[in-house]
Amino acid sequence: MVKTTIEYGDEIIQVEITDEVAEFLDSDRKRQQAQDRSDRRHLSKGTFEKDRVESQRTSAFKDETLFKVVHKMDLDKLRFCLRVLSESERMLIELYYFENYNMETIGEYFGISKMAVSKRHKNIIKKLRKLMET
Repeated sequence: MVKTTIEYGDEIIQVEITDEVAEFLDSDRKRQQAQDRSDRRHLSKGTFEKDRVESQRTSAFKDETLFKVVHKMDLDKLRFCLRVLSESERMLIELYYFENYNMETIGEYFGISKMAVSKRHKNIIKKLRKLMET
């Protein structure tokens, strides 16, 4: 028999347990410590940085006025970027996002395959992202 201490709520109690139970508790404690070390190792810097930036952004947007201003600026920039697109690119975006057409229906409208519409859509979104970054 082995004496061990157990935390029970706010109390610390000393109890006698068998060697078998003591070995199990010790191995379980070591397993938990190894898991904690593994979890810390796998917390990548990228994830940490992303979480930190996200928390800063969230705290910055607690002011509703600031959030509305930034949102308006983003919308204005998006409107400008949409004007830079060609007529057919704007039409594809309008049909997909505003008219809720699926890729197949848009393909019929343009006389191209669903896959071609998907490829064009992907390229347009890349183009918009690039324009939004500048």
